Amino acid sequence: MSESGSLEAEASADVSAQAPQAQGEAASESAVTEPAAETEALQSRIAELERQIADLEQARGRESEQATDYMNRYQRAQADFANFKRRTEQEQEHRDVMAAAQVLSLILPALDSFERAFITLPPSLLAFSWIDGISLIHMELRHALQLYGAQQIETNPGQEFDALRHQSVGEVESNEHAEGHIAVVLQSGYEIRGRVLRPALVQLARPPAAAAAGAAEASSSGGSGEDG
Repeated sequence: MSESGSLEAEASADVSAQAPQAQGEAASESAVTEPAAETEALQSRIAELERQIADLEQARGRESEQATDYMNRYQRAQADFANFKRRTEQEQEHRDVMAAAQVLSLILPALDSFERAFITLPPSLLAFSWIDGISLIHMELRHALQLYGAQQIETNPGQEFDALRHQSVGEVESNEHAEGHIAVVLQSGYEIRGRVLRPALVQLARPPAAAAAGAAEASSSGGSGEDG
């Protein structure tokens, strides 16, 4: 073998020996590069997911605020409707009371006439059947008042005077009742659903003149004795 052929063989052997080493180094570099790329991709994916989560949290917050606003509006609408319904019912009740009062105001004078007639009715006329007929009419009028919700104001002698339900038309001397209390009921009063339709006409009690004079004299004598 010539010298040149020997040199070529040695060079070829060196190249063959270096080739596996180069491949190993390349493989090692590739093995290092691939995990780094995967880590970078994973971090990028995590960052993207975090951004999506933040966007979803913001959207949820906006939806929650909007839902709260809708609930507040709904509750206010409910309260407004309840107030409107209550006002409407109160206004309707007031109109019903006023309409009933107008009707009953036409019945009360006739009822008063019946009551005065029965008070002054002579006992000798009670046996007649036509008196029973008049009494039945009187009962029907009272029943009509009850149907409209009207009730007679309870007023009795000796009762304390109530300016909202009684109307005083004078005073009478009385030993039986306290001064300023009701002594005589002249006309019945009526109320409808807590509203006074007509106050009762009454006379108030005052001490008799003799008793008043005696009280004044006693007071005067007592004052003179103190002076002495």
